[in-house]
Amino acid sequence: MTAVRDPADVDLATVRAALANHHPRGLVEPTRSRGWQAATALVVAPGDSSLEVALIERVERPGDRWSGHMALPGGRRDPQDADLAETAAREAQEEVGLRLEQPIGRLADHGGRISRGVVANYVFALQARQELVPEPSEVAAAWWVPLDRLFDPVAGTRIRAAGIHFPGIDHEGRVIWGLTRAVLHSFAATVGIDVPRR
Repeated sequence: MTAVRDPADVDLATVRAALANHHPRGLVEPTRSRGWQAATALVVAPGDSSLEVALIERVERPGDRWSGHMALPGGRRDPQDADLAETAAREAQEEVGLRLEQPIGRLADHGGRISRGVVANYVFALQARQELVPEPSEVAAAWWVPLDRLFDPVAGTRIRAAGIHFPGIDHEGRVIWGLTRAVLHSFAATVGIDVPRR
């Protein structure tokens, strides 16, 4: 796919077409994977200047490795979930009240670095933004963030964790990094956004 220089040029039709032709390798079959399973929902909707993505800030909780992190809605698979796409949709509803239907595509899975498991990453599209209503026990804050702001070169930053510096994206003084940044960059590459190197 030819690179789209400006995220503002990417609309829902562009996203749907790109994902229809996207077949990431190494996807985990839910019945065959070992360890824990989780899923994220990358939800896009039209905004004022570009498509927007739903992002959350997790609550601060002792013992939670992702405490206070910026993230996509998502979480662990429940036994009653038919598949990981259902996990992503359920978590998005529980965490911020989003009502999602079937995903329009799937990005590459990510394996756990510390424990054995998999995070599946699904893309959902809405024709219009829904209100984000954070579940206070899980989500401290939630935003619709424009793609043109996420991938603006001036938003690039770095964060120090466990003595190592990681690349990140600044959002109102909060840093999007790690898995969430990786999924956003995978989405950008898939739909043809030219992401600046940081």
